[in-house]
Amino acid sequence: MKKIFFAAIAALMAFTPMALAQSAPAEVKMIVTADMPSIKDSSKKDNFTVKLSDPQIALDFKQTCQAGSTKLLGLSRTERGCTVAGTGAVINPANGQKIPRVQLQGGYMVPADGNADAANIKANYLAVGKVPASSGTFGGTLVLKPELNASGAQAMADRVLKGIGAKAEGGLIDQRVDTVTFNRVFVPSAGLPDDKGCVWNGDMVFAYQTYSWYMKLSAACEGRPELVLEGNMPWTDTDEAKGLAEYTLTLTPPATANSGSNDALFANTSEGDLFAAVDGISGTLSIQQGAKVKAMVDGAEIMTASKVDVAGSIIGTNVPLHTVRSFGMLLGILSSTLYGA
Repeated sequence: MKKIFFAAIAALMAFTPMALAQSAPAEVKMIVTADMPSIKDSSKKDNFTVKLSDPQIALDFKQTCQAGSTKLLGLSRTERGCTVAGTGAVINPANGQKIPRVQLQGGYMVPADGNADAANIKANYLAVGKVPASSGTFGGTLVLKPELNASGAQAMADRVLKGIGAKAEGGLIDQRVDTVTFNRVFVPSAGLPDDKGCVWNGDMVFAYQTYSWYMKLSAACEGRPELVLEGNMPWTDTDEAKGLAEYTLTLTPPATANSGSNDALFANTSEGDLFAAVDGISGTLSIQQGAKVKAMVDGAEIMTASKVDVAGSIIGTNVPLHTVRSFGMLLGILSSTLYGA
């Protein structure tokens, strides 16, 4: 009788909502619309709309960005940068009601050295229930495509170029890269009291040779162990005639004990490894491109879309939803970098 009783209790526990919540992947849905006329005319502003949603939070913000330019033999310079404005709601688990909670405002400018102060992006939290109103700010420094590359990002860029190893007579076919460095970038709570925000460090390098982002990042979220992730996010044209493409994200803990090495980005794997479920953050962002226009990137001409629509999900496997959401907010703020020329 005791065995039957305890077996019944174990069965009930296995199917409780808490147990299901712990085993389910943390999914954040993402929608981005981008209108980027500055690709053809640098005097025009680019506009981005970002929507993030998950079972707890719905966040909607817009960015208006200006392209940087230099005139009069370098004596006059316009800094590139973006404004950020939007709102977020917490979702009542009892009835699905969206209750306004957070307001985003501010933005960032990118000086010649690329060091954009993230603290100029503010978050105001509205009072909800017993939780009082409060405020917070982003923090740290985003180093975005500097005229003089930060040493850390340049070191990773050199390693990426060496790792992809696509050789042609005289060297690599295309050595152009874009770089992003996170220097203690703090992403505050999206509105939940037990979400204390995350601090991000590391580098992202986009190699034009492979049309892929290579990433080495760490996230320190209060009350949780530091999470170190490495991986990539290649751009793939899935149907070029219809303007369809994808960003496919794969970020996992370092494959070796040496977390200071990027060798895992290019490690050989077995066939079984390709489809194995592993801890980390993954996702697919489907991209519908508008008509392509000519653009100059580091002295070379490319064809790129000035309008794109993006939809997909970012999924954490054994990664807390707060962390996945924080990463989604970072990707949203970097829309100009991810989808622009």
